[in-house]
Amino acid sequence: MNEFAGYTRPVPGGHWAMLRFARDGKPKPIMGEGEKPIIFPTEVEALRAVNLHLLAYFNGSYRRDGEMIFAAKSAADRIFRGGGRVVEVERKGASA
Repeated sequence: MNEFAGYTRPVPGGHWAMLRFARDGKPKPIMGEGEKPIIFPTEVEALRAVNLHLLAYFNGSYRRDGEMIFAAKSAADRIFRGGGRVVEVERKGASA
């Protein structure tokens, strides 16, 4: 299923910030240096990290696997904002 999730998980020493993206099959903790999960001292700090990472994902510039949204937007701008082909429109029956 295409589900997103973000929550905290208590661990010894604090909390993990857990994220599940639609492309992944299971939730994963936010990783720090050395590919080790970051342990946040409080649940609130872990929730803030969840919020930050989910918003960064949703508002990011990736459109699909590895392609940046800017490439698609530039191609569309060339067509629709005069930078690409010109489409001549002729009206039948209109006086000149």
